[in-house]
Amino acid sequence: MTLASGKDSQSLHSHDVAVIGCGVVGLVAALVLASSGFKVMVVGSRPAQFVPNENQRFDPRVFALSHRSQRVLDRLRVWDNIPSEKVQPVTEMQVWGDSEGEEQGLLRFNASDTGVEFLTWIIEQSCLFDVLFSAMRYQPGIDWLDAKVEGLSREKEGWAVVTNLKTVRVPLIIAADGAQSETRKQAGLDFPLEDYSAEGVVATFAVEKPHHGAARQWFSGDSVLAMLPLPGPHVSMVWSMPLSQSQAFVQLGPEQMVQRIKALSGGAVESMYGDLVPVGKAYSFPLRHGVAPVWFDNGVVLMGDAAHVIHPLAGQGLNLGLEDAAELANLLTSRKRLLAVQRLGLADEQLWRAWERRRKAACTPVHFLTDGLHTLFRLDLPGAAWVRNKGMHIVNQLPMLKRWLTQQAMR
Repeated sequence: MTLASGKDSQSLHSHDVAVIGCGVVGLVAALVLASSGFKVMVVGSRPAQFVPNENQRFDPRVFALSHRSQRVLDRLRVWDNIPSEKVQPVTEMQVWGDSEGEEQGLLRFNASDTGVEFLTWIIEQSCLFDVLFSAMRYQPGIDWLDAKVEGLSREKEGWAVVTNLKTVRVPLIIAADGAQSETRKQAGLDFPLEDYSAEGVVATFAVEKPHHGAARQWFSGDSVLAMLPLPGPHVSMVWSMPLSQSQAFVQLGPEQMVQRIKALSGGAVESMYGDLVPVGKAYSFPLRHGVAPVWFDNGVVLMGDAAHVIHPLAGQGLNLGLEDAAELANLLTSRKRLLAVQRLGLADEQLWRAWERRRKAACTPVHFLTDGLHTLFRLDLPGAAWVRNKGMHIVNQLPMLKRWLTQQAMR
């Protein structure tokens, strides 16, 4: 990788593509393209690095990586560079409904029931950034311009990406700059995101009892509480709650925060984990959802959260973004396709139309299923809770259906 200088002149189309955004999805897309022989310019500043300390050992933001995401990182020779002590495999998932006692719904998914060793892997956001930036540094064909994008301009043979340091001219742009993508807006591909009027609150806790590699989740009306296992005696909490509650929650003292968590689960958290001790602060982020009607047009591609934003209750947001890059890798694997693209250029419309069709077909059902589940558990109608929890009981007693659901979640 070469760090581009603001003083160097950028000749016309010295790169096949500009990837705007230095998040996980943008870096993976850049590595996929560079490993296929294309010249890539990554534009954007590296996110602020998390530096662990005595009070905050873990990055509050964590991801649950699916099997397909793991294979993408493995194919790029990134997976083995992640320190094993920073990865927590998940062997079981447990999900509780919003009733109490015998009426409460329960779903259990075990890795052994599906014939795999692990269902998913929990990894810190900062850890992924570190290994991906390291891979980008040693990957031929990638240049990085650490600059702020100030505007886009459509030209006869492509796009001019105007930054505070220089102007980059490329035939194709991949917008991977997040849910509030400025690139998407400037390219005329913006779409409305629906606000849930809720936030996700994340925090890390030391636990008294072992978590046994189990991920656990509780639905409670308009809230969803997840406790994800971390290496050692630690868990990561991800609590989706109404905006009216989240801001007050992050200001609570440690004891009050723990009591709120225990109360939502009806004492189950205390029974399973024993004492909880906060490790560092709690943070919140807004919850929205939406899917772009158009993912490719006029030489601009939307990828990751720039194309699709979903509720975190299923832990699939990052996985869908990594699958965007994986599908591109699959299309480029075909020698016939790769030769055609190399001849016509990476902005070949047929390539991206095929990619868009495949990704929409895979992503849209996940989006609507996740949004539907969130809506279902917020319904406050007579009998709604009974139907929800009874449905969970029925699914839990159907091994073939559970296996299928697990396979879809793992992908």
